[in-house]
This record gives sequence, structure tokens and C-alpha cells, in this order.
Amino acid sequence: MPRWLALGFQDGRSLSIGELSSLHDHVITIILSVIILISYIIFYLLLTTKFYKFLSEGTFIETIWSMVPAFLLVILVLPSIKVLYMMEDIKSPVLTFKVIAHQWYWSYVVPLYKNFSFSFSRRLGNYISFYEFDSILEEYDIEGGFPRLLGCSSDFFIPVSTSSRLMITSTDVIHSFALPSLGLKVDALPGRINQLFTNPSRVGAFFGQCSEICGSNHSFMPIRVKVCNLYDYDLVSKSYFMDLASDHFNREVHI
Repeated sequence: MPRWLALGFQDGRSLSIGELSSLHDHVITIILSVIILISYIIFYLLLTTKFYKFLSEGTFIETIWSMVPAFLLVILVLPSIKVLYMMEDIKSPVLTFKVIAHQWYWSYVVPLYKNFSFSFSRRLGNYISFYEFDSILEEYDIEGGFPRLLGCSSDFFIPVSTSSRLMITSTDVIHSFALPSLGLKVDALPGRINQLFTNPSRVGAFFGQCSEICGSNHSFMPIRVKVCNLYDYDLVSKSYFMDLASDHFNREVHI
């Protein structure tokens, strides 16, 4: 959760945000070291009357100020490539979810129980393998315990310690799916599918918002993700299946 006067990242609950936080500290350390060194040289040259003739020109000094920045770039690039590889190179995720952005709410398409496909009729090819639901802003409830403007009508459940793939798109304008505690952020573009991978390390409720200025009410597109254990996730999947079965049988009765 974001806190007042917080200067750093939110508490990380996945491997990716932990690696991103370490990379951030690594880069900031190098930047501060360079700033301190350059500031010292500038103030020394301004405040002293001494002059070293080989400091402004010469083969040795030119070699130094060419090799040192190249070395700094190398020690900056290598950790960033490692983090990028860890976040993007997931060959076979266990579960795949689809996140669809609308004005002004999110829709989620989740797989059914154990990634199975189910059929409620005898017609061949009439199989259902996913459940879709909408999640809109919910009015603030003090007793409910969720923060103001971050409560949702429906929660998005994902299992803990499981590699999951999120496929994000939009139906109207450019949105942005952002979940800082899990290190997730990507634009939702109409006509294009972007993907994110996540592997949460702890259970709990995590909050995010649309971080793109997609309109006057873009701040009212909250995201609430609940990370649960596999047993609870199977119970949620069963409830999705029972909801689909109930809708199908009710439709059959009316027909």
C-alpha cells in the first residue's frame, strides 16, 4: 500500500519487484557517487588558485574520461539485462489471464477449474474454458477496510508461488495496468495485446490503479488483486464454474 511521505518503493511481494528494487539501489548508488565526485572537482577548481596543466588536456586524462564512463555503463547494463531476462523469459506459465480495460472499469477473463474445458450441452464444440467478469469502483466503506478509491466490486484472484501470465489490452483508449507491490506496469492499447508475468511470493490483497491519463476519470479505475493459496484459488475457480452452470441451466429453463 502507498503511504504518506513514502520516498521508496512499496513493500515488494514478488521476485520481480525485489529485483527492480535492488537494481534501483544499485543505479542510485552509482549516480550519487558520480555526482559527488564531479561536484568535488568543480568546487575544487573554482575555489583554488592552483592549476594542473595535464588536467585539461593530455593523452592520459583523455583516456581516463573515456574509459571510466564506458566502465560505468557496463556495470549499469549487466544488472538491468539480468532483471529484464528474469521478468520476460518465462517459457511456460501455469495460468494465463486476460485483462481488458474499458472506460472506466476493468474486465478479467480467467481460466476455469484446473484449466479444464467444460460443456453444458451435447453439441460438439460447445466448450467453455474461461469466465469473464467486470470490476468497477466500489463506494468507500469504513467497515470494509479497503482504502478510498481503491475498492472494487470484484477481486482478481491469482495463486501464490505460481507463474502467471497477464495479457492486457483495451477496447477504447490507452490505459495502464499498474500494480506497484507486484512490480507490474504496462500500457493497455486498443488493438494490441501486451503481456506481463508475475509470481507472487506472499498472500494478501494488493491495490493499483490506471496510471495513464486516459480521461477525466482515469483515477477511478482501481485494481484489487488478491493473492491466495492454491486451495483457495481452486475454490474460487469452482465458484466461477458454478456461476456459469447456473446461468446456463436458468437459460435452458426459460427456453
